[in-house]
Amino acid sequence: MIQLFSSTLGEEELAAVKRVFESRFLGYGNESKSFEKEFGAKIGSNRVLATNCCTAALYMSMKMLGIGPGDEVIIPSINFVGCGNAIMDAGARPVFADVELDTLNIIPSEISRLRTRNTRAVLLLHYGGHPCNLDEVREHARGLRIIEDSACSVVSTYQGKNCGTLGDIGCFSFDSMKILVMGDGGAIVVKDDELLEKAKQYRYLGMAPKLSSGTDSLAEGKDRWWEIQLATTSNRYTTNDILCSIGRVQLRKLDSFVRRRKAIWRAYQAGLSTIPWLTCPPEPLPQTESSYYLYWLRTDKRDQLAKYLVDNGIYCTFRYYPLHLIPQYGWKEKLPNAEQLDRTALNIPVHQNLTDNDADRVIETIKAFGRRT
Repeated sequence: MIQLFSSTLGEEELAAVKRVFESRFLGYGNESKSFEKEFGAKIGSNRVLATNCCTAALYMSMKMLGIGPGDEVIIPSINFVGCGNAIMDAGARPVFADVELDTLNIIPSEISRLRTRNTRAVLLLHYGGHPCNLDEVREHARGLRIIEDSACSVVSTYQGKNCGTLGDIGCFSFDSMKILVMGDGGAIVVKDDELLEKAKQYRYLGMAPKLSSGTDSLAEGKDRWWEIQLATTSNRYTTNDILCSIGRVQLRKLDSFVRRRKAIWRAYQAGLSTIPWLTCPPEPLPQTESSYYLYWLRTDKRDQLAKYLVDNGIYCTFRYYPLHLIPQYGWKEKLPNAEQLDRTALNIPVHQNLTDNDADRVIETIKAFGRRT
């Protein structure tokens, strides 16, 4: 079956892991710190901390911004459940915004419509790697914190700056379905040193960053270096050198991955855009670059098309199920665009391992479905 996602791993990654094994230190060490610096250089930030996953970075962001009971966070409904859970776990209320039908990104004016005196932040998603309209978002979000879920947009740019560095906090994902793959893993990127110090505390159990281990305390000259000093309380969101050694190799390949994804995107645009019963996605906004993480179609025949593709060996799905429709979040208001997308939107395979023949097969299978209906 042609898969929706695929990773590209080989001997270089194995050799990197072998070096970590041979070092006999598998935790957060030199490989992790090197990955932070190298990824930071890639996206234009020197305030990067690697985490065990993107969801951890989202949970950390709530604590770092002091978001808690009685607060509200505006979030586009088409989004990953981890984002909604992070807000709920903080004791805050997720306020779901409708999205644009073509880009599936937040409608910026929704921020003005939905904000109240309790609104503290906006949690954005750059859907499929296409940057949302940050200028308009900022206009409507004046006075609010901006958190970017950049899980889909690892090297996407907006007016020359990388997504994930455009707001107060950016959260990245390197799990097994992403473009840069570690197996699992993520990163948090912050805009200033104050947030960086908070991130260091919340990443590792709330310990004071300079004295977070016995060896740190010993180096500081402490007589009782095993004593614990907490700056706050938190969970444990650290990464390790095994994952980051893979990530460092993947970083060197990342641009080639995105170039191939863009080629597949162009093949789909050329092959599918003339089909009258389909709506293809738009190109990225002017002065932006996409990571081409997802390719999405819209059709009133979505469910039938999805079944036909799967029956013919092509996996497809819809990411992401509208969060406002999940009962646990307690949302009552209808969001027309998100609900229309829930009936019509479909993601088809786009990744660097697809061959030209694979792309042609996807296109021809979709056309064959149209001839049958």
